Amino acid sequence: MSVGHSELVKKAKEILKEKGFDEGQIHEEFGFKNYRIDVVGWSEEKKIAVDCGYCDHEKLKDLQKFFDEVICLSFESWKPSMTPDMEPLGISKKSPLDSQSGLKLLLIKGDGILLDMPLLMDDWPRDRLENELASLEADFGRFSKLFDALSHETRLRMMKHLLEDKDQTISFAEFMRDLSLNPKIVWENTRKLRESGLLEKVEKGKYRCSEFGRVEFMMRLALRRVMKVLEELERL
Repeated sequence: MSVGHSELVKKAKEILKEKGFDEGQIHEEFGFKNYRIDVVGWSEEKKIAVDCGYCDHEKLKDLQKFFDEVICLSFESWKPSMTPDMEPLGISKKSPLDSQSGLKLLLIKGDGILLDMPLLMDDWPRDRLENELASLEADFGRFSKLFDALSHETRLRMMKHLLEDKDQTISFAEFMRDLSLNPKIVWENTRKLRESGLLEKVEKGKYRCSEFGRVEFMMRLALRRVMKVLEELERL
């Protein structure tokens, strides 16, 4: 039986209460080291971590070093699996394409998780989703500039050409010559790319892809891959 994230969180709380924790000892969205844990029971006697939905084995192994017990509640079943020796965790062994439940975007740096974001609205706690949507509206102006900068074919070609260059630095004249553009087109589009923070002027007539620009462009490549995966899911 497949369930939503909020239902799994409720079940996690029930499990912790059965294990002797009271309301004040049960915490949601618990931050520990570089991790976000869905539900934690924390008392002087014992500490139990419960992850809901998709459970990452490496994360759970790391949590075992600090918690007395680590539990995974998968989307596929209400029944949790304990992890004393990292035996089956209640995680579906199917490919991520076999089910849309628990679909997440993870951003990882080294051993730490910087972002753990569900891609389906039903998997978001309602209050977190409302906060996220409010933030989107507040940041509209900033993101509008960024999306506009890379929504034009010429600017996309210019950024691609910059990233293909060994030192990612290209002159005004090289843009004109290599991409067959006239001076007005180059000037207008370099201005838009600079305003969005993707491009920086290093000296007279020379432009370089900014650090932010490199990351943003790679994010575009990642988004392209994500879209392909989602398209495959739709065909299942």
